[in-house]
Amino acid sequence: MHYESIKRGVQKASEIRIAEIAEDYPWVKTLFKPLDGLTVPCEFSVIEERWKQQLKDGLSTLKQDRLPPQHLERGWPGIIEDLIRLGIYEKMKDGRINMPDLYRVGFGLGRRGGVKPMRRG
Repeated sequence: MHYESIKRGVQKASEIRIAEIAEDYPWVKTLFKPLDGLTVPCEFSVIEERWKQQLKDGLSTLKQDRLPPQHLERGWPGIIEDLIRLGIYEKMKDGRINMPDLYRVGFGLGRRGGVKPMRRG
């Protein structure tokens, strides 16, 4: 198989999976808009800072959805816990946050040497 075929397959699979997860958890897409272009793995503080800067209404932005995050009352650390539980994020041994390509590519995040993220819009 050619590398470009594999890359397109990963991108399409990512697009489908994100649509599926957003159907049940619409708040997930809201959380990833501010993270566009971020490179993982990274420290949680980098993610949290982007959320605080770009989600002006903070956590209340996520309460509007029909199925809000389960650990919303715990703040941003609770949100990370929910994303780990859903399999969107992985916590590495050194504490950094990582993402499987299945989600990373479709949400527009990068990784050195990984499949390039999809361009939105």
